[in-house]
Amino acid sequence: MVSDPTTPNAAKRLTLVTAIVLALGVIAVVVWLALRPDFTPAPVGYEDQPTLGQANAPLKVILFENFMCEYCKGFEEEVFPQLKRDYIDTSKIEVYYVNLAAWGSKQAELSALAGECAYRQDEAAFWQFKSDVYRAQGSWQTLDDLLNVAGATTEVESLRQCVKEQRYASEVQRDIDLVDKVGVQGTPSIIVGIQGFEAPDYATLKAAIDAGLAGS
Repeated sequence: MVSDPTTPNAAKRLTLVTAIVLALGVIAVVVWLALRPDFTPAPVGYEDQPTLGQANAPLKVILFENFMCEYCKGFEEEVFPQLKRDYIDTSKIEVYYVNLAAWGSKQAELSALAGECAYRQDEAAFWQFKSDVYRAQGSWQTLDDLLNVAGATTEVESLRQCVKEQRYASEVQRDIDLVDKVGVQGTPSIIVGIQGFEAPDYATLKAAIDAGLAGS
């Protein structure tokens, strides 16, 4: 027999459920604000970004980086390999990459445009391109230098033409606009589910991911 929701007992049960849901929501917001008070999770905007991992992975992780950021280079070399081994390769998370270029910095502009071009040449190869560019950070100045760095994973002349035409300049600007909407102020910034972190070490990121997976 189905209970009448207007009866006192049913009303009490509904009130209790509502209270629990609201309490969990408040806890989630408090945790978020405590971790990164000026981040605002963006509901959309990541559809056309480089991704790595299974699309049906239970948890999404978003990397906001800049190819010319020395802390991003450190994250790439020290944290990302562990993240890939433990969570991406095991299909537990899917990672999105968003590049925060600094217009006015020639190298940041070139690397951001080249990244967009490389991604559209071959999404799988983009992640090696990213690694190569970080590894060469500080050792290149011109587009030709950058193309030499990227030559192992890209079709160089196609990439050169794409960058010179600024074919994906609007996508570079789109990422900058997305960063403004989310509230990212520095790189690397990482979003795990709805939690935001700036330049986290692996232990911090692991704890956040494990908690997110436990609740998924």
